[in-house]
Amino acid sequence: MVAASNKFRLIKKYKNRRLYDLELSQYITIEDLQRYVTEGTVFQVIDSESNKDITNITLLQIFVEMEANTLPFLSSDMLRQLIVLSHHPMNKSCKSMLENMMLMMTRQLQQSTYLSDYQQVSDAWNKQTELFISQWQTMFKH
Repeated sequence: MVAASNKFRLIKKYKNRRLYDLELSQYITIEDLQRYVTEGTVFQVIDSESNKDITNITLLQIFVEMEANTLPFLSSDMLRQLIVLSHHPMNKSCKSMLENMMLMMTRQLQQSTYLSDYQQVSDAWNKQTELFISQWQTMFKH
């Protein structure tokens, strides 16, 4: 479960792929960034040469490494669907619905502090998923 955190970290990524946490004044690993995510620490990763924001690329790298080292969280079909949806003319609507669904799920997980709440969270997730699918189908009917 992600705990809310008011911390913000600015991370510089150097050409040698090393990550430097400006607040800590030290080099960190991609595993440290993964821990920041799970702890709720907000960070921005910038390229040291161009000052370009590369946070999304870095988050994807974390996810790819997680997928390679454990049982995959996303199936191949889900990944294919995400790629197709990202190129669909209605991708902004889809992105918005996915973000809302994930936000709702995160809120449910934060409110549930005991394993006995699992069924409640699961039911809420199922309802949100059904709503998402219904909205998506409605968009394609028009």
